[in-house]
Amino acid sequence: MRRHVCYIHIGPHKTGTSSIQWWLQQNRTQLLEHGYFVPESATAHGAHHTLGRKLCGQTLPEPQQSSAVEFAQDLARTPCEAVVISSETLEGLLRHAACAGTFFDHIAELNLTPKLVLFPRNQSQSLNSRYAEAVRSFCLSKPFDIFAREVVQRPTLRYWPLLELADAHSAELIARPFTGEIVARGVVGEFLRAIGLDLSQFQNTDVRRNPSVGPFTVSVARHVASTIEATGKQLKWRQAMRYKAELATYLQQNRLADTGYCGLSTDVAREIEAAYRQENNDFAQRVWDATWTEIFAADFQQQFAPNDFDMRAPDASAQRQLERAVRDLVALADEIMRDPRLAVDAPWNDLAQRAGWVAQAPKETDVSR
Repeated sequence: MRRHVCYIHIGPHKTGTSSIQWWLQQNRTQLLEHGYFVPESATAHGAHHTLGRKLCGQTLPEPQQSSAVEFAQDLARTPCEAVVISSETLEGLLRHAACAGTFFDHIAELNLTPKLVLFPRNQSQSLNSRYAEAVRSFCLSKPFDIFAREVVQRPTLRYWPLLELADAHSAELIARPFTGEIVARGVVGEFLRAIGLDLSQFQNTDVRRNPSVGPFTVSVARHVASTIEATGKQLKWRQAMRYKAELATYLQQNRLADTGYCGLSTDVAREIEAAYRQENNDFAQRVWDATWTEIFAADFQQQFAPNDFDMRAPDASAQRQLERAVRDLVALADEIMRDPRLAVDAPWNDLAQRAGWVAQAPKETDVSR
């Protein structure tokens, strides 16, 4: 089998990953013309989560079990010298030694030279965005302040371990800071430059997908999740994804969709940044030959005013809309919970593991080839 360079985009979450994945999927043919092979994705949005999980040795639903075999067959046929995989799920999975070992063993068997592409983000902004996304995905129901205190104690938002990961598996780490400037310029263009492509050869790279949600959306989802938990029921991953889709549809239809959630105060943001300062600086000096503060200067100057409804109560009108939305969405619980297709009892359908915020190693360790 010919040797290929494999650019493995690992995220992290909330750094323009959906935009990059959608663009890669939409431009597969053009990328082939430039010598870059993007595997077919098992999702409608272009992410390679299924392939990434399989390469890590994770258990998958039966229809997805052949993803790695199909990938190997595609590699044998493609004339391209470069391969591009994108899945922010890998950023979490590869932090676990067993998953990382299995993944890079598979990469070696496929005769791929791995290059990890990472977009580090300042932790306070990252934590704020991740919280809103996790709540609207029905993976969390706890208040922001509790979530923030817990996450800071975990390795989830540390980037130095990913440098160690790259070193341990002889993989180049290509890191591009996810700053406000890159957001304004467009993260797709920055990604293309990172993997060695000339941006002038492509059009329509200014893609904006999966926008952030606002305080109303977060509050509705949090209330619904708490109501379900109070019944003693635990959502499966597929059930949570169905609820996420129903929430988005409901808010759009009722013109209640909003953006711009903020659970941070300026003081809390500075505390979070202080917790990571030394390790961030070590990382930045190694990959960019500068301090983290220099790279993320604008983020450090940002001021925050929380708009979370737990911290700043909504007006009477918004409160009535909130209560009605919660009632309407809770009413869907029985229908969703009774659907056997959504309630499959399998490791791949475990919401806590799929959410990406669990501290322990994933339970699924089927590493058979």
